[in-house]
Amino acid sequence: MRKLTYPLIAAILMIMVSMVPFGTSTAQDSLPIGGKGMFLWHLWTANGGGKNLNTVITKLKSVGVTWLVIKMGDGDSYYNSPNHSLYNWATSNYGSMDSVVAVFHANGIKLLAFQYVYGVPHHWGNPASETDVANSILDVKGIDGLLIDAEIQYDILTTRVAAARAYCDSIHAHHPDAFIGLISWDSITGHRTFPWTTFLDRVDVNMPMMYWAAKSTTPQNILSFMSGQFTYYTKIWVNQGDSAAAKPIMPLGQGEYFGYGNDVRQGDITSFCDLSQTKYNYPGVSLWEYSQISHSYVWNEYAAAWQVTFVSAESNAPIRYNLSQNYPDPFNPTTTINYTVPKNSFVIIRVYDILGNEVTTLVNEEKSVGNYNVQFNGSNLASGIYFYSMHAGNYVETKKLILMK
Repeated sequence: MRKLTYPLIAAILMIMVSMVPFGTSTAQDSLPIGGKGMFLWHLWTANGGGKNLNTVITKLKSVGVTWLVIKMGDGDSYYNSPNHSLYNWATSNYGSMDSVVAVFHANGIKLLAFQYVYGVPHHWGNPASETDVANSILDVKGIDGLLIDAEIQYDILTTRVAAARAYCDSIHAHHPDAFIGLISWDSITGHRTFPWTTFLDRVDVNMPMMYWAAKSTTPQNILSFMSGQFTYYTKIWVNQGDSAAAKPIMPLGQGEYFGYGNDVRQGDITSFCDLSQTKYNYPGVSLWEYSQISHSYVWNEYAAAWQVTFVSAESNAPIRYNLSQNYPDPFNPTTTINYTVPKNSFVIIRVYDILGNEVTTLVNEEKSVGNYNVQFNGSNLASGIYFYSMHAGNYVETKKLILMK
């Protein structure tokens, strides 16, 4: 009998008290970001010192970028404190980081932060902890989320699981509604000792780094490898009862030459975006820019890629995965669950009791594109609260149902 692990049980209990579950709202259409994004490592050094945000914003908007990620923390070092460049740049030009966020919001662009984390106390000799930095970042008024860049130290750190859990749980305790992502490796087998499920259980999205040119390969090859890795291991995690570790994937691509390997070639960005959208059904992509993307073809290809797919009003074909609330609810003894599948996928729908024990498997097969429904019969069960969960590709969703006899 399968049994859910503690993280999902905790998430289920939070659903019961109508709280927003940290790291369990994984439906792709519920993500606050999607489409095209940009990682700008040093915003304040871009475009002549970044003193004119309009220059940065105009460039981002010209290629369809709707969300920007900037570096705001490095371990125990907070880049919005008076001794750091980000603080000096923001205060001298805009008054505060709150104001910088407001400028981006006024232009329809969401602003998120990323933080390098090492799991080592006082990594840079500062009195603050990594959780202090994370929570300080999320205290910035209007900030749209935090992305965790867990460094390679987590592969060898003896306290890695405890460190990852404590870091994420502190964020959850102080900012329970915050959007949190993991900037991850593209290879799980290459980082077997990394605490994958500890982090993935506690975030909303997984962002593997796709540095194909630096690795002298192609976007096609690296996407295929990465997708295979996460598909294979996610099935293992789910079958072991850790459904919370299955998170939507939003790949992070290479936008410029990193100083090793090959340069980004013409056609790379087009392939990266098109495959991510059409073949793998990822909800979005982003490019990483360390300083300044110098190739015009990178910008041009990014502008042309990731077109919104329009579906006519007459079409009944679903455009995204969805698991609907059962009806009727409460029910006795049967209820119907509707779900949609936007592309051929292997679909699993299971029902669990309040302790996380599997009650039954309703669906466990390949499904073609379409709208479906399945009935759940609780005639042999006691009255109470149950949960049903759907897994299909990178999509995971869990909902509550009530059997009342």
